[in-house]
This record gives sequence, structure tokens and C-alpha cells, in this order.
Amino acid sequence: MPSAALKGSPEGNDAFLLPVASQERNVRATSARRRGLRILGAFTLVLILSLVHRYGPSRVNIAPRTAALATKTQQGSIYDASSFYHSISRAESICPSIVPGTHSHAGYIGLSNDTEETPQRSFFWYFEAEEDAENAPVILTIGGGPGTSGLANPVLGLSHCKMTENGTVPNPNRWTEKFNLLALDYPVGVGYSYGPIVNNSREAAYEAYDFLQKFFVLFPHLAKNQFVISSGSYGGIWVPHIATVIHEQNKAIARGEGRPGAITINLKSLALSNPASSPKAWYGWALHYMCELHNVYNSTTCASLYPLLPECLDRLDYALDELTSTAKSRNDALMFCSSMFDGDMHGLVLQDIRKTCKEGDMGICYPEFLWMNDFFRSNQTKAVLGVPHDVEWFSVNVEVFMRFVEYGDHIFNHFRLYEPLLTDGIRILHNVGMQDASVAWPGTLSFLKLIQSPFSAEFRAAEDVPWPSAQSPAGTVRVAGSGGAGNFTFLTYAEAGHFVSLDQPALTKFVIERWIENKPFV
Repeated sequence: MPSAALKGSPEGNDAFLLPVASQERNVRATSARRRGLRILGAFTLVLILSLVHRYGPSRVNIAPRTAALATKTQQGSIYDASSFYHSISRAESICPSIVPGTHSHAGYIGLSNDTEETPQRSFFWYFEAEEDAENAPVILTIGGGPGTSGLANPVLGLSHCKMTENGTVPNPNRWTEKFNLLALDYPVGVGYSYGPIVNNSREAAYEAYDFLQKFFVLFPHLAKNQFVISSGSYGGIWVPHIATVIHEQNKAIARGEGRPGAITINLKSLALSNPASSPKAWYGWALHYMCELHNVYNSTTCASLYPLLPECLDRLDYALDELTSTAKSRNDALMFCSSMFDGDMHGLVLQDIRKTCKEGDMGICYPEFLWMNDFFRSNQTKAVLGVPHDVEWFSVNVEVFMRFVEYGDHIFNHFRLYEPLLTDGIRILHNVGMQDASVAWPGTLSFLKLIQSPFSAEFRAAEDVPWPSAQSPAGTVRVAGSGGAGNFTFLTYAEAGHFVSLDQPALTKFVIERWIENKPFV
């Protein structure tokens, strides 16, 4: 059964989300309680960090660790169905496809340290492709956060169904028309997943690898198919680590040194949206976006925040240096630099500067998140998905979030992990909404230009071309690599914020299909 910290205790509550549903047990500061916001800041790290910056980690209740960190799968283990816990339920009744006979499957897989006494179980929801599911590519989708549920992505635009005020309805812009979609509550502790919680992206990536090996044991017909990883926001940290572990283990298998029973995962490409992969790019370009490109802040606020930028960058340099990188130095940089997002935005929404919402009214701007909360917390949904009655779903797990903040997991040059992946032929797409101030597009383009790979010179020299046509542009695209959609590609949506698939469902469907099929965007 799940540990106490994951059964509706203060540590499991989503009251620390942004916007924050304030509850006295989670955030004690009076001003935080006044926020009283139910809506999630799903996948958006910035506002959460802003709250921590104002009140500090010491003002948030964090339970002691319930168990040791999850470790890598032991070398003696064998990947076969009899060697690990698993439970699977058919779930299409609550998220139906318009194509008869198309199914979805949800359930739990026990990871390497899973026991009856101390369970370590990942929850997934797999949606079959409507066209040729046996051979269709598999897209793994996970949340951001850290600590946000990966189940939001399917019901907010990617799967057979989409969320409405009255429940789910068929989704006309589903990615699952051509692709298998695998949504994962990741890492353990997030969403319906439960068990010992890790505190860094590398350890978490081994959880993902262990899960995937076992998933392909249960669904062996998918193992040969093209495999793609997709996420956004903090997913810009999750994804390069997961891809790196998969790639390293694939090489070990090729050398005859892989884990017993492990198979090669057919990793072909990655797709990132508005990713927080580089702290210097993220913080360094924030004020440029909010003060120069747009009037998110007024001139007074800009004048007060710009003098903080040099010290922010100095602290980041110190924290990023291998000789001086510690949890303390990383946290010092994180807390100081988060002040870049403390300015008065006069009602503008950080995730989409086209929108205006007062504190306490964010549900008007993003009602889908409120509907999603009700859906995943309902007993009916849990019964269909095979979730134990005492496991509660929260869009963001505060304990997971704080473990990663305390470690300073954000303050690493995660984008450097893309370099060996690109060199070895794994294609990488960054597609970003230009109306997002929380992870602004200039910062993304900045760190992409720093990546060293066979495509570096071509990428830096490439033009940003209107897509899908100059006559009807939806944004611009910069492509490096021969033919098709490219090996290293940066694409923008002019009319999308942080949640690109929610803002532009038809366009993101077009983009992901072109990307995976390696067809030109223009």
C-alpha cells in the first residue's frame, strides 16, 4: 500500500501548486493562504519557485524521507512478467476513441525496489493508436514540475479524449490517430504512482528505464516500434536524462554488457515544448522578454529587477562550476534568481501573456485544470483505472517538488546531455509557444545555439522560416540536418503560451506527425 506521505497527507496535497490551492498545513504563510487558488500551475516551475523564494523551504512542511532512494535495477534481475508486480485494467470506458475497437490500458508496474512492505510502483495509461497500433510509433509523455502528473497530457489534448466541464469527449486533434501514447506518472510519488521518492533527475531516469523494460515485457508487440519521448517545462530536464540512460543502456546491450533480460529500446527522437533545460538561459533572458520584447513588467519594475541580473548570473556560474556545485550553492542561486519573476504583472498570466486573471480567478483562464482535478480524484475514474481507493491523485506532489528543489536539480546544464544523443543520430525537436513568459522562447533558442553537435554550425546559420507557409504563418521553424523535419529543429507557435497543445491542438498534432514521420514542416 502507499506510504502515509502519499495518502492525502500535507506532503501529498497539491496545495503547493501554482496557482496555489492554499492550505494551512502545506504553506503556513498568511499571504500564501490568501491566494486560495484551486487551479494548477501544472508543468510550470516558475511560479512555484517564486513562492518558495518568498517564503523559503523552511516555511513548507516536508515529511522525513520514508525510504532510501530508489536504486538502479540490480544486475541479477531478469525482465520477465513473473519477476515484477503488475496490474492492468482496460480504461477506454472513461476516455473513448471514435474508432471502434481502439482500447486503452492503465495500471501499475513494480520497479526495482518494489516489495509488499515497501512498494515502488509507477502508474501508466497506454492509449492504442487508431491506425495500425501493432506497428505505430510509441510516444512516452510525462509531466513537468518537478512533481506534476503525466496524466494531464492525454486528457488536455493528446489522447482519444479531451477534458470538458462535464467529463471527457472524443478529441478531434488526438495524437493517437497515428501513434501509441504512453502517459506515465513520473517519477514515483507523482500522480497515482507511489513509493520511495528520489531527489534528482539521474536517479529518476533509472526508474523510467526500469519501467519501460517491464512495460515492453507486458506489451511485447510494441518493443520493435519507433520510440519517442515528449514533455515540456521541467520535462526539459526529465527528457535528456531519460534519453541518456536509454541510450547508454542500449550501447551496453550492444556490447553484451546490458542488464539480464533487457532489450534495446528503439529511441529515435525527442520532442520538447518550452523547456527549462538551461538555468542561465532561463533566468538570463527572462527580463529581456518581459521588459524589452513585451510589456509584461512596467518600466519601474524592470528598473528595479535589472540590477539583480548580474549577481544572478554570477551565482549561477558558481553553482554550475563542478568545483563549487553543492546543494547549497545551487539553492542559493535558485532562490536569488527566482526574484526575476517576483514583479507585479498587473494581472497578466505568466504562462500566457495574452490572458489576464486576478489571483484567485485562474480557473477562468484555465478551467480545464479544474475539470481534470475532479476527473482524476473521482472514485469512478480510480475504479476504472485500477487505482487503490486510498491512493489520492494530485496534479503536483509537493514532497517530490521539494526534494528536487532541496537538491538543486534545476541548476545543472542539462542541455549538454543532448550533444552525444545528436551525434549518435537521435533527432531533437524544440517547439515553443511565443506567448509564454515563464519559460520564454529567447532563452530556449539561446541554449540551443550553445549545443555542440554535428549540426551546430548549420543550426546557428539557419534561417527562421515561416511555417506551414509564408502566406499563412503559424510561427517559424529553424532546421538543421538533411531532409525532412531535420535532426535538430526549433519551431515556434506565434499564438501559443506555455501549454502549446492546449492552445494550438490542431497545429501541435500537425507538428508531431510531421516530426515523427520526418516530413518537412514547410
